[in-house]
Amino acid sequence: MNQKKYICITGGASGMGLETGLFFSRKGWLVGLLDRDLSLLNEAALLFDADTVFINQVDVTSPENLKHAMNSFGDFSGGQLDIMFNNAGIAPGGWFDEMDLLQMRQIIDVNVIGVFNSILAALPLLKRTDNSLCLSTSSSCATFGHARRAAYTASKFAVKGLTESLSLEFERFGVRTADILPGCIDTPMLRRETAEGAGKPFDETMLENLPKEGAYRLMPASAIAEAAWSAYQDSQPIHFYVPPEVANADKLKGSDIGAAREEIKSFLFR
Repeated sequence: MNQKKYICITGGASGMGLETGLFFSRKGWLVGLLDRDLSLLNEAALLFDADTVFINQVDVTSPENLKHAMNSFGDFSGGQLDIMFNNAGIAPGGWFDEMDLLQMRQIIDVNVIGVFNSILAALPLLKRTDNSLCLSTSSSCATFGHARRAAYTASKFAVKGLTESLSLEFERFGVRTADILPGCIDTPMLRRETAEGAGKPFDETMLENLPKEGAYRLMPASAIAEAAWSAYQDSQPIHFYVPPEVANADKLKGSDIGAAREEIKSFLFR
């Protein structure tokens, strides 16, 4: 019987996905990295011992791409998959009434349909593996929606709801589900979007306005890797908030929706 552990990660070539892969590799796991950017995948693979990593170029909006990738990963893992981490996502922003509908559809295609595709492709391997976990990246936006992130917020609420539904459905397979809800994580995506929003090249001072404490303080990508590790070790929670204070919005919303709304306004429009 194969005693090794295997994790496969979409959006695995950089940012939170790559950091999670490296974290699990240091724990002795074998890692699959799936991403649409082949050059980044090749660079990422150099950070691992050659026989401990599997890479595959994948467009998560393509069910055929994902089925082929997971079949190949199954060959690599001997048919085992302990964690499928559905992490790929995009986060264009803007006022809802000013965004292009095609761009909104792309957000839904990648962040929602892409997660559907990933889960369906991975499920045969997850079902064959004891104590397997289907893990997805949601967002702090799925606690209370963010202005100028309406389409993205909708996509991440969908992931959160999907996680809860599948936590019930997948019990019949012995497959667990969970999600991670990140706040502000220091990744290439965050830095790129910060620069785009400012209309100029990124520099470190652009992050200075983030709070120094609380739910929206800047966190390293390694915090997501640690949350993924916790999700595998602890079968009780479904939602893992990074940092933990992100959960406060969910708690406050249940008792005082107005206060929750004002709290998020104070962060977004300060």
